[in-house]
Amino acid sequence: MSDRTNRSGGSAPAVATVLLVSITLMACGDSTPDRLTARGPAAGATGTASPMEPVTAPPGGQARIVEERQISERLLELTIATTAFVEPTKVHVNLPAGYGTSRRWPVTFYLAGTNHTYADFNQQYGGGELTDKFASLVVSPTGRSGYWSDWYNRGAFGPPLYETYVIDQLIPLIDQRFSTIGKREGRAVLGESMGGYGAMMLAARHPDLFAAAASVSGTVNTNLTLNATVLSASPALDGAEPDAIYGPRATEEVRWRGHNPHDLAENLRSLTLWMGSANGTMIDTGIGETPTDASGCALEFGVHDASVSLHERLDALGIAHVWKDFGAGCHSVPNFQRQIREALQVFTAVFDRRPALPSSVDHLAIEPEIQIWNWSITADPQRAIEFLRMDDAGASGLKLSGSGLTTVITPPFYAGMREVRIEGAQAATAIPDADGRIRFTVDLGAANTQQQYSLPAATPVTTVHVRLQPGR
Repeated sequence: MSDRTNRSGGSAPAVATVLLVSITLMACGDSTPDRLTARGPAAGATGTASPMEPVTAPPGGQARIVEERQISERLLELTIATTAFVEPTKVHVNLPAGYGTSRRWPVTFYLAGTNHTYADFNQQYGGGELTDKFASLVVSPTGRSGYWSDWYNRGAFGPPLYETYVIDQLIPLIDQRFSTIGKREGRAVLGESMGGYGAMMLAARHPDLFAAAASVSGTVNTNLTLNATVLSASPALDGAEPDAIYGPRATEEVRWRGHNPHDLAENLRSLTLWMGSANGTMIDTGIGETPTDASGCALEFGVHDASVSLHERLDALGIAHVWKDFGAGCHSVPNFQRQIREALQVFTAVFDRRPALPSSVDHLAIEPEIQIWNWSITADPQRAIEFLRMDDAGASGLKLSGSGLTTVITPPFYAGMREVRIEGAQAATAIPDADGRIRFTVDLGAANTQQQYSLPAATPVTTVHVRLQPGR
């Protein structure tokens, strides 16, 4: 744990303008580029070692590799045609030393910062050298200025669909093309700056797909004014209007919070977590920063506050994590490199031990359809957007907190059983299907019809404890 230093200096909008200018100046290289539905495996997926282990479904016609180039012995460039974007996008894949199909390998996804491209991990940060002893594929897509999210676009939604692309398309494409473990135990995600936000956000929204996540100087709390202001303005770097990602916070706050790592922190409990940041007060010549790197100090100042706030939130929740405050340093290549090295060491330990799945899980989400840990939950169609909470979900039951009639399909816990007795649902019993799943509906009171956090909305929450007892 590190002591937080209280600092002040200028108004939030003025500092945010400096941050956005810093992002634009630091970006280099070419940038080649459903609505509110939780991303994850289909509820009908089967054939896993554990009932709560999801299976990533092939993307079908949604995405395909249309070109592959060998850049060097260990580096491939893929061109992917996808419905998530209006034109094909590129990906770098760093292969581990000794890669071959005689074994299955872990996969690490590296998410770039604002206006950076798939090539920056290798061309700016020396990805080949950083990964020469890292026994995992490293996959680097392009995120432009999209915050790794599916855009709201004034209610028209995407494209661009960055979350859909990574979760529903890129993960299964990589597992199809390469010799990978293809399970949560062999998958991790990290990123720098905006990519640190993306890594923690995707991990929090899809904790069943990643065993570990790391944020390198990440903008991991958009409840803070500076971070929120930069996110609002970032679409302009792609020629889009401000607030295209989640909509104006004043009217769409629930969408912001439903993606914010700080709000979703409790979803990260089952992952191995690493976070780092310098403090942006001055350059660190000891790691190779030069006076030109001072242009990134204001940006590091802002992400340091965000990182500290997420660290404190995780501490308050009792969630194990590593937080490394590096002190002096700015938003620079040398600063990122030292953090990436440490994060990859943490990932190596995770891949070596192959963490088991939890026996019961909690999850918090805003989507009307949630598919997580092989559970499928569908909210009342009359319910406005709000958080739904699932706690202690396992074979013996779960707690649900929200509003409206909520339908639940369990993982395949009950294969070969004749029926399951239920307390707390509308029906007293359920018959497992051929896969061993049951379906039931829980009454969480009247559906809230005003969007959460919108004034003067009142969104009362009902909690119901559902107990499941298998029969013969």
